[in-house]
Amino acid sequence: MVALGRTAVLGGDGRHPERWDALGDVVIFRAPRDGGNGELRRLEAAIKAGSISRVVILSRFNGHSATQKIRRTCFTHAVPVVVVTGSGRAFVESTSGA
Repeated sequence: MVALGRTAVLGGDGRHPERWDALGDVVIFRAPRDGGNGELRRLEAAIKAGSISRVVILSRFNGHSATQKIRRTCFTHAVPVVVVTGSGRAFVESTSGA
């Protein structure tokens, strides 16, 4: 069962900006270069366990491999993903495979 409103944010320095309050319960996972690969593995495990309802990836803080790994995990487990680019543009990705 997915916890309603739990959002994972991948990237950044771990601070919780007020603008994320509208996302509900926010769990921050630091980028691999800031927190080691342990944070990435914790996020992947949380997605697989069903405890995350959506993921926001701050792509400017993550390498391509970390971003792709989480995107694939989200797709496999039907978890919506929002990728935010360095310029602040956001792209919502479908989880339906369509």
